[in-house]
Amino acid sequence: MQLKQINRILVQFSPYTGNAKSAREFISRISARKAQESNPDCKIETRVRVQGEPFVEIEYENKQVTRIDTGSLTIGEIMEQVQSRAEEMDTMQKLKAAGFGAGDKLESAWQQHLGKESSSVGQVQFIPRQT
Repeated sequence: MQLKQINRILVQFSPYTGNAKSAREFISRISARKAQESNPDCKIETRVRVQGEPFVEIEYENKQVTRIDTGSLTIGEIMEQVQSRAEEMDTMQKLKAAGFGAGDKLESAWQQHLGKESSSVGQVQFIPRQT
């Protein structure tokens, strides 16, 4: 797992409930050496509670915070949510570094080889994923 684009991760769970398995597995994945090497500055906090629903809270580099209730999710579903958001942010950062801002249009010239006019590929914008 890559921790790129992530500042802080909080994982909270109760070891006395059966729905904390995916939260514990998530802790294992983000604590792995390879994950830690991907972002040594990422702060990982674990809260073990006697009761309460398990969740993961992610703070990204742009200060947005996402909370994922993990009780009914598999480790794969949790990983997908965290990674897809981080990848979206990484793409937006790369586009911004290349000089594209929110609302800019990306033009494609590939159709010119076919003798057609260039068409707009779309606009650069962030659209949050629906879960």
